[in-house]
Amino acid sequence: MKTFRLTDQRGRAWPVIVAIIILIVVAGAAAVWLPRRGVGGGFYTPGPSRARAQDINDAVTKVAPAVVRIDTAVGGEPQDLIRGLFGGGPEDIFPRRGQASGIIINARRGYVLTNAHVARAAHSIRVTLPDGRAFRGKVLGADAVTDIAVVQIKGGRLPEATLGSSDRLRVGSWVIAVGNPFGLENTVTAGVLSAKGRTIVGEGGFAVTDLLQTDAPINAGNSGGALIDLEAQVVGMPTAIVPYAQGIGFAVAIDTAKYVIPELVRKGKVSHAWLGITYVARPQDGAVVIQEVRRRTPAAKAGLEPGDVIVAIGARKVRRSEDVARTMRTMRAGDRLALTIVRQGKTQQIATRLAEMPRLK
Repeated sequence: MKTFRLTDQRGRAWPVIVAIIILIVVAGAAAVWLPRRGVGGGFYTPGPSRARAQDINDAVTKVAPAVVRIDTAVGGEPQDLIRGLFGGGPEDIFPRRGQASGIIINARRGYVLTNAHVARAAHSIRVTLPDGRAFRGKVLGADAVTDIAVVQIKGGRLPEATLGSSDRLRVGSWVIAVGNPFGLENTVTAGVLSAKGRTIVGEGGFAVTDLLQTDAPINAGNSGGALIDLEAQVVGMPTAIVPYAQGIGFAVAIDTAKYVIPELVRKGKVSHAWLGITYVARPQDGAVVIQEVRRRTPAAKAGLEPGDVIVAIGARKVRRSEDVARTMRTMRAGDRLALTIVRQGKTQQIATRLAEMPRLK
């Protein structure tokens, strides 16, 4: 009978065993290393890291106490916020008045920032803090053009949110929405800044410009809440959704609010310079193209036409739609406006004098 020596069997098996071990080690290293390799040799993490999750938690902890619930009543009866919200027309982009959110931006004076479509027509306002305290609110001013309102409450030991900069925020940055969707207090959702300088049609058919777009989930009741960055600073205020889409929400840029707030507090309204156009960014290069020229406006009198491309305002070059919005924010009715446009391949200079934007009803 033939016998086998264990030493001989082990001796033949060793190369195979060593080869298998090497393959396992290499495969394991590849599984850890390769998913982290990015385009061009860079690195990325395929999901939120623990550190990033902690950043979100820390930011929310700092801001959430200053994000309040706002309940309004019109005609003595609370509005039904949900009814009709998910319709299909432009008028349904903005949630119905009723229950929404707000941000305490000045604890000493009790100033609460929220949306104009939340507070503008309200006969009574009740502001409830996350700690359970509730106060009667007074509307100091509301501006439908920017969809911004300031409400005042009287109370001690109020929390306060810190305002950041939307202009410095980069597309692709993490953002966090804190609000009260459908009455669910202090709900937190996260996403990224999808785009800047968006324009949508607001109440009365007027364009609301220079909005932030985010995929952070925004629902009915988030209006007036806080859109914050990872530094726990408010960079925007959720204002609108596209009811027939997912992952498309809009927020008022906080730099717009910074410009509007002092005038609302001081005068109760904002005087806007008006040219009388709507415009869009051309998809292929971002150029600002006039979409509509309203009749009997400075734009119409100056001879502007749909299809004109705005390349400069005064000495400032226009490269993106937000350049137009920011320039218009700094101007007043009666100011002279000089535009450089391109029409059918030819450059033209057009000058006009701005009017005051009609008040929205």
